[in-house]
Amino acid sequence: MNTTIQTFQELFGNPIMQALGNFANARGVQLYLVGGSVRDLFLERQTTDIDFALASDAIAFAKAFAARIKATCIVLEEAPATARVIVKQSDVSEGLWLSMDFAQFRAASLIEDLRLRDLTINAMAVTFENAGTVAKQPCDPDGFHVIDPCGGMNDLAEGLLRFPSEKVVQADPVRLLRIYRFAAQLDFEISEDAITSVVKHRLLLSNVAMERCRDELVKIFRVKNAYPYLRQLEAVGLLSQTVPSIRETDRSWHSLEVFEKSPIPSALDAYWCTFNDYLYAALGTEADRCSFIKLSFLCGDNPSGIGKHLRLSRKTVLFMANLLSGSMALKRIIPQLTHEQIMRFLRKYVSEWWGILLYAAASYTIGSTVLKQIADTYYEQILPIRKQGRLITGRDLIQTFHLKEGKQIGNLLKAIEDRQFAGEIRTREEAFAAVAVLIQQSDRLL
Repeated sequence: MNTTIQTFQELFGNPIMQALGNFANARGVQLYLVGGSVRDLFLERQTTDIDFALASDAIAFAKAFAARIKATCIVLEEAPATARVIVKQSDVSEGLWLSMDFAQFRAASLIEDLRLRDLTINAMAVTFENAGTVAKQPCDPDGFHVIDPCGGMNDLAEGLLRFPSEKVVQADPVRLLRIYRFAAQLDFEISEDAITSVVKHRLLLSNVAMERCRDELVKIFRVKNAYPYLRQLEAVGLLSQTVPSIRETDRSWHSLEVFEKSPIPSALDAYWCTFNDYLYAALGTEADRCSFIKLSFLCGDNPSGIGKHLRLSRKTVLFMANLLSGSMALKRIIPQLTHEQIMRFLRKYVSEWWGILLYAAASYTIGSTVLKQIADTYYEQILPIRKQGRLITGRDLIQTFHLKEGKQIGNLLKAIEDRQFAGEIRTREEAFAAVAVLIQQSDRLL
């Protein structure tokens, strides 16, 4: 889905926000900007998502407001009552413009609700009336009142992550992973007290649905500099607690570190844009290819086992398995690399050779000349033929040579494709002539 990322200043200057303020005032509802939205406001981060809290009737309020502005409303939870209002651009091609979540207090008061949140920096609130002022002057918090029962503003200023209490971890143990995810995303430090709580309660993660653990872990892998935070997870035992079969060897950690420092080796600079697009294209709905290349370094020879444990999609598991098998195949042929071997490698792994090459380059030494030679071969020889497509089809063989469907047609098509990639035939006429010869040779053998 396309999104339009905006600053809070842009959001709160928009007529939608003015309409929300008028609508809340008319109904006598006090709205609060809460949680991650307050954090991101002070960090001046861009967003498409805004979180609001109100004392009661959150779902009814959200539905009524969505109807007023002709937007979509989706009920997310019944307890606590939470609904999402989705505003799209008038031009459908531009996709999502804004998502607003309206949640009912999870406790008797806003203060108690904030104390139940995951981290102190996410346990702050600002009244809707003051939010616009904050958006205009986020670096000057003295002119308005921030509701901050857990000291989140101070932690935000110091770049420190803390739990509001041990109870919030016991209430939802996935927060043990989440604190490391926020450390990676924000480049914040985790307090000693929080680390102590993590070590103390890490076994509680076994009570959390694996899909939730996976989502937090994958978000860490998506960060550009995930290596040090994954190391921190390893140090406190959370990595092995989340994925017991994960491989933690010095070599695998070194490969991950090398990859993060230089995902695309300089030898491939001529194709940098293509490789970059490949790396950051989504792989299913879980993350991008770059994230799962990183995970693959720690999978050892067990990508299917780890994929099953983490509930990864079949497509993602196949991708990681191809990285492993392809890099091993490449390692075997490199000492005596020939043009024919490169062609066979590229044809076999034609959909994922980019990732295999990057994975292999970080895993063991590959000379710059070899890297460039493989890439050049694909773009100069393989890609033009792929764009051209098959010269003839099975239907062509049936109609022209009166063959019956079966193994012979498959063998003939493969033989023609082999000759096409070898540069021996380039046109349909040459392909038909080659088939005629192959059939004659086959008849003689019979």
